[in-house]
Amino acid sequence: MNEAFRERGGKTALLVIDVQVGVVADGHDRDGVVTRLGKVIDAARTAEVPVVYVQHEEPEYPSMMPGGEDWHIVPEVAPLEGDPIVAKQYPDSFVETTLEETLAKLGVGHLIVTGAQSDGCVRATTYRALAEGYDVTLVSDAHTTSGRECGGVTISAEQNVAHVNAATPWILYPGTTSRVLPHTDVIGAIATL
Repeated sequence: MNEAFRERGGKTALLVIDVQVGVVADGHDRDGVVTRLGKVIDAARTAEVPVVYVQHEEPEYPSMMPGGEDWHIVPEVAPLEGDPIVAKQYPDSFVETTLEETLAKLGVGHLIVTGAQSDGCVRATTYRALAEGYDVTLVSDAHTTSGRECGGVTISAEQNVAHVNAATPWILYPGTTSRVLPHTDVIGAIATL
């Protein structure tokens, strides 16, 4: 266990990033990801692990601003009253947000990461969390994204998800732990992660 983890209080939190109507609408295996995420959320609540939601706002798109139809968290995994919700405008959920303060108040040193987009906000937040000294567990089958084209190369959504899963365990900083587990393993061990 890393020193920063102990200093932060050693607790675990489940981070649900941008699982919003307009963000996951065309995400790879959208319904499967949301169903598995719901199971992880239920397990977290049973184990009294805090569930922290991150909700993207995009000023250029009114539907992605508070109250807009695409801005809402999908109803299947909507927050309960009292769940922390962190608003953000950048892919890295720590940039100009209350995320670090929220996690500090909860005494969190380990993040279980889920959400969207795998190759955007999930990756940026995961890598930043590790750089900041948090231990991270990425739930391999509870994050999603869309396909991309770059320089004439098409990268499918499934390939994007697989790449983030493959790369994350290699992103290490002194004293941190970075791992990728399927939702069934996370559910089985959530109280001890």
